Amino acid sequence: MDEKRDLLDQLQQLTAELRGQFFQQLAPELPGLTAMHGRLLLMLAVKPGSTAQQLTELLRRDKAQITRLLNDLQQAALLQRQNDPADGRRQLLVLSAQGQQLAAELKAKKRQIAGKMLVGLTTEQQAQVAQALAQMYQNLVNT
Repeated sequence: MDEKRDLLDQLQQLTAELRGQFFQQLAPELPGLTAMHGRLLLMLAVKPGSTAQQLTELLRRDKAQITRLLNDLQQAALLQRQNDPADGRRQLLVLSAQGQQLAAELKAKKRQIAGKMLVGLTTEQQAQVAQALAQMYQNLVNT
């Protein structure tokens, strides 16, 4: 039981450190915005045309929180809302040119942090860690 608790403590410590370093690296790129704004930018760079509802489900966040964050991004001219041609009641979210550029910079910084974290791990070890983390996530989601 202690080993499981230690693993959870290690995962929480790793997550906290990652979050801290991610925000520290991103703060100059996101003046007035948070790391969560950065996560939204990165998600929209990968999934352009997503809806607020889809982002709410993917990020497992409150819809009001996502709406506020999206409004902030739109106000900063990083995001545009477009009417969905298939359903006029929905809006599709796409990054502006400035938002795409910032997302690319954030992705590069994210890669730097990941590279720093993975120093000393072989490709095989990295694959094993990724597989173990994916399995742990599935175990939590499926129960």
